[in-house]
Amino acid sequence: MEDLDHKPIEKAGPDAEHERKVRVELEFETSPDIETHKIDKDDLDAVLKVARTVAGFERAHVFERDSDELLTGIGDRRAITLLVHRCRHIAVTIRYDRETHEREFSPAATVLRILHWAVGKHGFNLDDNAAAKANLIVQGSDQPLPKDAMIGRFAAHPRCGVALDLTLKDFTNG
Repeated sequence: MEDLDHKPIEKAGPDAEHERKVRVELEFETSPDIETHKIDKDDLDAVLKVARTVAGFERAHVFERDSDELLTGIGDRRAITLLVHRCRHIAVTIRYDRETHEREFSPAATVLRILHWAVGKHGFNLDDNAAAKANLIVQGSDQPLPKDAMIGRFAAHPRCGVALDLTLKDFTNG
């Protein structure tokens, strides 16, 4: 009887390559364009290199969506959304009912996270009914910010800040 080696079966073909690659979506500061790349999972340097190839962003910071910290790895993800921004922090100023609150956030903080802070006890401390209706708009605008957008998309370098209004206006019916 033949002795069989019990080695793990190596995957070959497109599936093996697919497992070693991660889909990276790169958003750049206030640019409306999104770049998509396939990069080896273990190659953080390649991710950073691709992120910093755009003119003006050679020394930019790279954040994962809704993370306060700079990107340090990809992990086991198959896809990741990153924000490349020249500001390390964004000064967010929010006005509501003759009051103003200000706090610094990561450029990758989502509008939803900032909204939760603004309506919560550290912000304007709105009751549950008012908080459910709340939206953030850029001062001087009349449209709410998308809640899944990163705040850095609305704050360009070198200012590194954005002024917002908290509104309870109903935007569902136009």
